[in-house]
Amino acid sequence: MQNRTGMWRLPLAAMLALVTAVAVACGGATAPKATPTVATTPAAATPTATPTPPPLTGKISVFAASSLTEVFKTIAADFQKANPGVTVEFNFAASSALATQIEQAAPADVFASADTANMTKLTDKSLIDGAPVTFAKNLPVIVVPADNKAGIATPKDLSKSGVKLVLAAPEVPIGNYARQIIDKLAATPDYGATYKDAALKNLVSNEQNVRAVLTKIELGEADAGIVYKTDALVSKEKVKTVVIPDATNVIAVYPLGVVKATKNKDAAAAFIKFVAGAQGQAALKAAGFDAAS
Repeated sequence: MQNRTGMWRLPLAAMLALVTAVAVACGGATAPKATPTVATTPAAATPTATPTPPPLTGKISVFAASSLTEVFKTIAADFQKANPGVTVEFNFAASSALATQIEQAAPADVFASADTANMTKLTDKSLIDGAPVTFAKNLPVIVVPADNKAGIATPKDLSKSGVKLVLAAPEVPIGNYARQIIDKLAATPDYGATYKDAALKNLVSNEQNVRAVLTKIELGEADAGIVYKTDALVSKEKVKTVVIPDATNVIAVYPLGVVKATKNKDAAAAFIKFVAGAQGQAALKAAGFDAAS
């Protein structure tokens, strides 16, 4: 409709509709709110429990060098406290004799040798399961009776006329070590080549193991012998020791391993681990043995 001024005039209803439309177009209407997205964390996987190994049970027979007698009994007592289902039995003798027994199928579970030679003899024949573990070292010393009537003061005195010398047999580790020491002494200028013959001329017996040598000296049946320093400690006041110079001494290395024919491999392996562990090593140190490393 056009008014008198020539302008168009909208009806009231149309004008109200137009205002409403403009208001909506300018944002008067409220936009719907967006629903926030919530991140979800995957549920953590339940860890699989490690099964507890069954307790060790049964009996193991340990074939061990004579020089280990006291300390291995101590270690075995501690091992059995930690493993009450296991019984440890021992066969103590010269390493050479023990190796022969194992070769002849003696019922052994663990072999502990006072040298590497007898252990190698068994590993070469595939009679030891896995690699042997070196667990200790030792040093030979000269021992004399407490009264030392022969007046032995240095290794040179072993060659004096009339001295009664006792050694372990050559095949026994300490007997082999003793002869190596005598050879080394004879090679030094202070002793000379005649020393070896003179010392071995004084040899009155070849014993089956180191403890037999020690017993002869304790009883005064010989003037001097060569044993391990740990054996001398066991004798306490019954013997006196004469130190062998480091340059002419030898180091005894002690390995042990699981005998392949064992019927209780788990307990045998556990015993070896115990000997090589903190508690076993502490007992060996207290007995005078040197650390393996």
